[in-house]
Amino acid sequence: MNKLVRHTLLLMAATLTVVACTGVSDIDETPVQGHADEPQAVSFNAYVNRGTTRGGYQGTLTTSTLQNGAGGFGVFAYYTDNHVYSQTVLPNFMYNQQVTWDGGSWTYTPIKYWPNEAGNNGATTTDRLSFFAYAPYTDVDASTGRALVRPTTGIVGLSRSIDSGDPYVRYFATYVPKEATDLCWAFPTIDKTKPNVSELVNFNFKHALSALNVQIDADVDDGSPKVVDKYTRIYVRSITFHGFAEKGQLNLNNNQDNPRWNNLDCDCDLSSDAITLYDGRRDGREGASASLNEQRTGLNPQIVQSGVYTVDTGTDPHTFTSTTPGVTSTAVNLFDVSNWYANPASPTPEEKAAALAAPIYVIPTNEEMYVTIVYDVETYDPKLTSQYLSDGRTHGSSIENTISATIKNGGNAIKMEAGKNYNIKLHLGITSVKVEASVTLWPTDGTSANVQLPN
Repeated sequence: MNKLVRHTLLLMAATLTVVACTGVSDIDETPVQGHADEPQAVSFNAYVNRGTTRGGYQGTLTTSTLQNGAGGFGVFAYYTDNHVYSQTVLPNFMYNQQVTWDGGSWTYTPIKYWPNEAGNNGATTTDRLSFFAYAPYTDVDASTGRALVRPTTGIVGLSRSIDSGDPYVRYFATYVPKEATDLCWAFPTIDKTKPNVSELVNFNFKHALSALNVQIDADVDDGSPKVVDKYTRIYVRSITFHGFAEKGQLNLNNNQDNPRWNNLDCDCDLSSDAITLYDGRRDGREGASASLNEQRTGLNPQIVQSGVYTVDTGTDPHTFTSTTPGVTSTAVNLFDVSNWYANPASPTPEEKAAALAAPIYVIPTNEEMYVTIVYDVETYDPKLTSQYLSDGRTHGSSIENTISATIKNGGNAIKMEAGKNYNIKLHLGITSVKVEASVTLWPTDGTSANVQLPN
């Protein structure tokens, strides 16, 4: 008998409840009523109660943006007849099925129906489907799994349609907060048999990443007030992070609180990378291999040296200015937020506040987090002619400092966890770095267009 003969099919009442970090929210779940001989299409209802973002979509994803511009979510489904799910089966029922909002309901095409064939043992409910999902949706080439939009950062790819076994999502972090994207996975539903019309298939989405906001300012060690004087500039040359990964492969077959991340090249647990961001000058001052290492940038342009000093030849010949102020007593985002402002020459106070607090998203590896920062303390002094300054001038001194610090919260070294927001403040001194850190849960969104969400 054809396994999908439509006059024997029933509705699979599948409600995908999109939730991050917490359980399924209160919602009026009214069963769909029907008759056994009336085939009905799969139906969906979805909402978000904590912020997420999508590969190719920048900004916080709420229920409204999920419905109206963020592209919905993606579903994988495996049909195994009367056998249990295994690593040999292909995604033969749904492959990266996009589910979108049409203004009144969640829809997709082509429509799929629940199989209703009697199994070999004569039972009527032995046909099995297994479901996996992630959010938000990203369009890919099914033959290669490569993302078609922004294939280099965020959700850069999925397992291919010809890959058997657990589906996965490939992710690359970015160090430009405006382009940073979040990723959620859902608890899978494995070996689901034909449901009654009153049953639901629930997807409980959880965050797979950690949000990281790093702010930096200058806190000179001695003297009062603790600010950099008019003769001195502090410029960051590089910063190296330990304790998280920037790229990995998320296995969607996971019903635990923590995500299952693998290395991109093997079926092995992901470990942290030594991730270094450079100032972008590529002048060879970070070591013999600097010409290669310095290709990775992402630091805020305000805190790296670029341009030439303008020396005041008036009443105070020691005063100088530069196109970039360096690290000052005013805290700024460590990462590149130069594209955050509509008018970079005169950003609004609201834009400045948002840029300061803007996070990136990284992959937690449950390893202790610490940083190593390399920075120059440059002082203009017309009496000095033999010292190198980063802008090419010779009148002054330039002292390079390399300092490491463990990131602690409450006296203990931080081990990043998925679904948490890490706020780090680096106070850069002439000879030291002081660190403050706080950890919070992912912020709530508020309410959606059609349901009241929990706080």
